[in-house]
Amino acid sequence: MNIIQDDIDFSQYMQETENHKVRPACDFLQETIEAFYPAADTSKPPKPLWEKANGKIAFRPGEVSLWAGINGHGKSMMLSQVALDLLIQDQKILILSFEMKPARQMQRMSRQAYASDVPPVPFLNQFHQWTDGKLWMYDHTGSVHWQQVMAVCRYASEKFGITHFIIDSMMKCVKGDDDYNAQKDFVNELCGFAQARQAHVHLVHHVRKGESEDKAPGKFDIKGAGAITDQVDNVFTVWRNKRAEREQSGDPTAILKCDKQRNGEWEGMLGFWFHPDSMQYLEKIGGIPIRYNLAH
Repeated sequence: MNIIQDDIDFSQYMQETENHKVRPACDFLQETIEAFYPAADTSKPPKPLWEKANGKIAFRPGEVSLWAGINGHGKSMMLSQVALDLLIQDQKILILSFEMKPARQMQRMSRQAYASDVPPVPFLNQFHQWTDGKLWMYDHTGSVHWQQVMAVCRYASEKFGITHFIIDSMMKCVKGDDDYNAQKDFVNELCGFAQARQAHVHLVHHVRKGESEDKAPGKFDIKGAGAITDQVDNVFTVWRNKRAEREQSGDPTAILKCDKQRNGEWEGMLGFWFHPDSMQYLEKIGGIPIRYNLAH
């Protein structure tokens, strides 16, 4: 696992260098044909590996996904499991977590990959070796200017060929919940970056405090400027069903809600059951956590 250090000079990566060219519509004929009639060997965009999400959710190149939820409701935890799914599909990931140190992030992912709470040392060695060349961390915690975040992303795209960027979270990159212009500018830059580099950006954000944690939030509850949800391609909200936990009702203890999927055909909700030992989200009650195959 490679660690991107703070002492790299990111100044040359502060500005996007791609030129957006005006082209005649007929230039896109072949791409239009391929959209209707894809070749048999055309690779599909990566996706979460839950069976119930198959055909519903995909993480397409050139897009930005917003992951929102109440503080402590598991959005970063669920995204960590999704990151493992992406690694299994040979995607290259950079995690920029400004709320969790890299070693803590790897501890969580190790538990999820091993499907239990205390992975043995041989597995930890195997897992970290397996992530080498696939997973990178930006070794910085605390607040950071969003322009610096963009520079790091451009650097990682150029140097390592990163295909997925996980930024956790918006509040660490833009000061103040009411700085709507900075929020809009940051998300606009992320969208332009994703399109120019054909990467996928996952941006974690919070929702406003509601009247109760027992009510699932939606995209209209997301903090900050409305331009955030307007500009991103996909909006996912993660909600922890604490009532189901308390009452042991058998209902899903976690909900993943897709409120927007610009280039997809599905919006809706998927229910999961959180397994504390493995930190995995299971598709059915009483399900068995799955150990990730690190053979390839």
